[in-house]
Order: sequence, then structure tokens, then C-alpha cells
Amino acid sequence: DEEVQKTNDDAAQCKRYAVDKGYWKDNFIRFFTNAADRKTPEISRGYFARVRGLGVLLERFLELTSCKCQIVSFGAGSDTLFWRLHEAGKQPERFFELDFRCITNRKCLAIKTRKSLSERLVSASVTPQGVTSQHYCLLPADLRDVKQVEEVLTAAGLDKTRPTLFLAECVLVYLEPKCSSALIEWAGRNFATSLFLNYDPFKLGDNFGQIMVDNLKSRGLDLLGRDSCPSLVSLKERFKACGWARSEAVDLNTVYRALPRAEVQRIERLEFLDEGELLQQLLHHYSINWAVNDAAQLGLASISYY
Repeated sequence: DEEVQKTNDDAAQCKRYAVDKGYWKDNFIRFFTNAADRKTPEISRGYFARVRGLGVLLERFLELTSCKCQIVSFGAGSDTLFWRLHEAGKQPERFFELDFRCITNRKCLAIKTRKSLSERLVSASVTPQGVTSQHYCLLPADLRDVKQVEEVLTAAGLDKTRPTLFLAECVLVYLEPKCSSALIEWAGRNFATSLFLNYDPFKLGDNFGQIMVDNLKSRGLDLLGRDSCPSLVSLKERFKACGWARSEAVDLNTVYRALPRAEVQRIERLEFLDEGELLQQLLHHYSINWAVNDAAQLGLASISYY
């Protein structure tokens, strides 16, 4: 668990560097991680595609629900999404974050000691066990235990009848397939109007993918779910088999090409990229997979990059 938890620090540092370089705006990331050492342009452009790609789908969900919804972020780590949405006036009615206790403890301390974070919470209680407030909750939980996840969220006020967005960024691939499937199925079977956004590496069986796996193993990390995501088709079918009515998946190359051209041209001017082949390979081995249930007929099936 300790090595997996360290990936949160790595991701936060990469995001901090990209934000400081101007790839996207985030006024809150500095409260969760120190200034970062230089990252390669490939890494920063990859994170840009990840953040903006997920953002396109998330913002569409918020539009279709008029923000009368709730968001559940699995393995949220040092993510700043709640504060960014609050700043933009796009705050959902409820926002729940789950992660390992050691991660939530650190985030609790950051929230408690930084006014720019705590002042955006209404009727907040910040303790070493977590944060509860009118709109935002930070809760310790083990995602491998779906029963615990449900109990923690239910106690915090999660409403199964409310439109719900589930978010998992580089989370499911670290779980054994039976655990990730149980989590996906719990969400799919219990939330009739919902969207699940999943960001993960895939195609890890080819040469480039094996290099990625070996690199992570050298750091003590094992991608327990790597065999459950060999292709975009398998990613889509996994969600359908777990109770989701509709599922789509694209690689980050597709996402990168779908983003507004002016925005892509702007970030490509930030740092010189000597050779584009490595970036293309990286983007080709990460995916955004989204699944929909739309019992309320809000038009969630229209959420797409096309």
C-alpha cells in the first residue's frame, strides 16, 4: 500500500510543475505539494491531456444536471477538483473524496491550516478522521472493501437517487480485477442516473507497455489490474458487464486531437519538444473510459468528445 500511496505525491508534483509552467490554471495545487523539479514536456503534455480530457466530460455532466448532482472521487489523493469547481461557480451539491487514511490525514491538515481551502467549506468539521461539511466530505476508506466504501459514504450522506459522477484516476489499475469490478458494479447497480469517469493505463502487454510495467516494478509498484485492460474494447465491455447501460473508451491521442486547437497550440508553445514519438506512445497507452446510466433521461448518453 505504501508504494501505491507514493504515486499520489508523484502525480501532485507533475501537476504542480505543469501548472507553474502555465499548462492549465489551478490556484490550489500549491497548498498540497511543494514546487516541483523539472518534468519533461512529454509528461506535462500528458497531464494536460488527462486533466482537460476528464474536464470536458465532467463539465458536460455538470451542465446536463445543472450542478444538482454529487461527485464521488475514488482515490482522490491531493486532487483539487472541488476547490476549482467552487472557484468557477460550478460546485455540485455534494462532493465526496475517498482515499487511504494516511493520505486523507495529510489533506485534512492542509485544509485545516490554509484559509484559502477552509473558507470555502460551509459548516465544516475537520478532524484527523476526515472532513465533513455541507458540500464537501473527505473520508478514509479502503477501496478494496466495497461494503466499507458504501458504509462510509452512506454515513456521510451520499444519496443514491441523486445524479452522481464517479471519478477514478489511475486507481482501478492498482486493484485486483475482482476488487475493481466489485466497485464498478456497486456504482452501476445502485445509481440509476450516473456517470463513471475512469483514467488508467492500458495496452500493457505490448513492448512499450511492458517497459511501463517494468519501470513501475522497479519502484515496488505492481499493476494488479493490468490484465483486465488490454484494449479499449475490453475497457468498455468491463463496465457493461458490471451493470452500466452504456460505455465508451478512447486513448489520450484521441483526446488530445479533440481538444480545442487554439488551446493545444498554446500549450505546445510553452516548452520545446524535440521528438514527438515518445509523447505519441505515452498517449497511446493511457485511456479515458466513461460509462453511463440515465434513468432520469437527462441526456447523459450524449456526453462524448465527438
